[in-house]
Amino acid sequence: MAPEFSLPHVSTLKLDWHDEGVLVMTFNRPERMNSMVPESYAEWKQVMELVHRTPAIRVLVITGSGRAYSAGQDLSTVRPYASEQEEHADIFRRNEVTRKLTELLITCPVPIIAAVNGPAIGYGCTTLALCDLVLATESAVFRTPFAELAFCAEGCSSLTFPRILGPAVANDMILFGRTVGAKEMHARGFVARLVQQEELLRVAVGLAVELAGRSQAAIGVSRSLVRSEELVGELVRVNNREMDELYKRMISEDAKQAIAQMFARLQAKAAKAKI
Repeated sequence: MAPEFSLPHVSTLKLDWHDEGVLVMTFNRPERMNSMVPESYAEWKQVMELVHRTPAIRVLVITGSGRAYSAGQDLSTVRPYASEQEEHADIFRRNEVTRKLTELLITCPVPIIAAVNGPAIGYGCTTLALCDLVLATESAVFRTPFAELAFCAEGCSSLTFPRILGPAVANDMILFGRTVGAKEMHARGFVARLVQQEELLRVAVGLAVELAGRSQAAIGVSRSLVRSEELVGELVRVNNREMDELYKRMISEDAKQAIAQMFARLQAKAAKAKI
């Protein structure tokens, strides 16, 4: 049945409503490994705003279509600007959308279950630590290539990664961009359960339906105890610091050079594959 509320019109996501009170949001750019363009962030923000204002939504499930969960920001969409002022203004606007999206994830009034069906990279990886439950297939991998792009930690990963993974692994991912497999992320407590690929979405939705059928008052109290007011405030402050620094990084010359070098490597790899 269609929900009694209106779902936003989206092009980079897919939304499915389950009458039990479960909304499933799917990253839906499989041809680009669900990498995120500016519209992706804006549409995800719309979804989170809907969740915040709609009591009928009791659980949010997030997953990806095709072989990836999300490859993070799609840097191939970086466009030329008429002036440096225009460039800075556009990056600032996009940065503010991401800042607000992250804050909406931090303060989400309902549980979020992430079903990681493949690679989770960049923002697609860092925001997993803001979810209530992370399920993943054994073939899923997790990576934050910040230094490679001359960017910095975002999605509150400068706080959540050291606390969940320990400082050593957090540094290995944030500073060195190491790709970590699902088994290790499960062993370290980042991933709660490993699930077979073909069962992943069924299990995630089943858990969501089960949770939606329980006392919402009790779940709300437990979440407020686990995610205390102090922790939420700390996450919001960390998000603001990260986004302030990320803006500076994104307009920096070394970030522009790093992105150009990445494109050159990709083009060389593509040209070699055609030979």
